Amino acid sequence: MDYAFAVKWLKAFRHSAEAICELYADDFVFEDPILDQYQIRDKGDLGRIFVLYANKDRENGLGVHNFRIRGYEGDRRSGLIRWEWTPEDAGNFIGLDVTNKPFFTQGHTFHVYDEQGRITRESSWWDVGAILTAIGQPGIEKARIPAKSAVAGAA
Repeated sequence: MDYAFAVKWLKAFRHSAEAICELYADDFVFEDPILDQYQIRDKGDLGRIFVLYANKDRENGLGVHNFRIRGYEGDRRSGLIRWEWTPEDAGNFIGLDVTNKPFFTQGHTFHVYDEQGRITRESSWWDVGAILTAIGQPGIEKARIPAKSAVAGAA
């Protein structure tokens, strides 16, 4: 596929779960290991996962989810989509209170496509640590790279 398909895929998240599912072949495998979602092969199950991201109600606590493409590398058979994600007005995320705690993360999704350009395999990975840091989750700290002089002095 191409950059235009990647944009179409991300825009479908804001439209509806059905719009997203239409981009998948009937025979597909979806995985998001960060959310412990493995080997999903049923479009009904896939739709239930994606319904959250098409929420448009800012009052229900589910949040309005904004995705933006950062890049695409690939061809007609497979591709890697780099993206960023920011929810607005979310009250809960992965069981954590995120009310009035804005966050942002980046991730990438690998796709394999069939001859009709539909997704047959998807694997998504994203930085949950950035979210936990942004919402002030205890025990999560960014790794710090020591200053060049500190490294040189240790030798």
